[in-house]
Parts: sequence; C-alpha cells; structure tokens
Amino acid sequence: MGNSGMGSTQLASRCAYAGAALFIALIAAFRVAGPNASATGWVIVIGVVAVTSHLVLLPVVGAIDVPSWARAGGYSWIAIDVMLNIATVNGADGELMSALRLGGHVPAALWIAFAASRLGGAAREVGALLAAMLMVHAFASPWVPAWVIYLPFVTIPIWLTLAGRSLGRSGAAT
Repeated sequence: MGNSGMGSTQLASRCAYAGAALFIALIAAFRVAGPNASATGWVIVIGVVAVTSHLVLLPVVGAIDVPSWARAGGYSWIAIDVMLNIATVNGADGELMSALRLGGHVPAALWIAFAASRLGGAAREVGALLAAMLMVHAFASPWVPAWVIYLPFVTIPIWLTLAGRSLGRSGAAT
C-alpha cells in the first residue's frame, strides 16, 4: 500500500517521527563509534544516517505554514547539512565541515522558530529553545566547550517528535 492517499499533514507527521528516530540513531552511531568515528566504515554509516535524517524532513518543512522565506531556511539547512555530510564521507576536512555546518544552523534556527510558533503547545516551547540554542551555538562555538553542541543535537529528536504529534493532531499544515 503506497502513500498516494496520504495527506501532506499525515505524511509530514510520519516524516517528523522518522527524522526523530534517525537523529537518535545518529546520536547512537556517534556514541558507539567514539574515537573511531573517522574510520572509513563509521564515516560512511554516520554519513548515510545523517543524510537520511535530513532528507526525511523535506515534507515536514513543506507542510508547516510559515512565511516562504522561513521555509527557505528549513530547506537551506537540509541542503547544507546534506552537502557537508557527503563532503565528509568523501574526505573533506572535519574542522572545516563543522564550521560550515554551524552556518547552516542559522537558517535552521529561523525555520524551527517560525515552525514551532505555528505548531503550538510543547512543540512551540521546545522549538523556541532549540532555535535559540542553535543560533547561540552557531556564533559562540569558538568560545564554548565542544560538548555544548550536544544540547541542541539531543533536543532535535524531542522537537521532531512533538512536531510530528502536533502535525498529526492539528491543521498546522499549509
């Protein structure tokens, strides 16, 4: 049975849940790989999970009724992170990729902030916090400990779960 009869809100809800699961898998892969994360096998595994965790969010970005410029921020985040993950798989410098990824977190934060405001409830509160953490970290990264990136990283699946629930229950879709 295909998704041909599935509405955009229902599809976006399922994709938000899938994105949450994939971000949890990504966190687990980084944890399991540990210091071996730069080994070829782990780079590929982490790269595939990272790319998939972003691409599955395309219907989520498209379904939430935000201004078109904010939606462009969501799509930009996905495109930037996908490109950087593929560049990493292909041997690009990890420090440079991390610095560029932080730039992609700025449009991500803008989209998440606007999307969260449309979703309401717990998704609004957690999304506002996530957007703020992404934005602050993007600019403060040189002056904060490296582990600080894990705060927004672990908040993403929580927010995506709440967004999926909100999309499944409401008319937040376009």
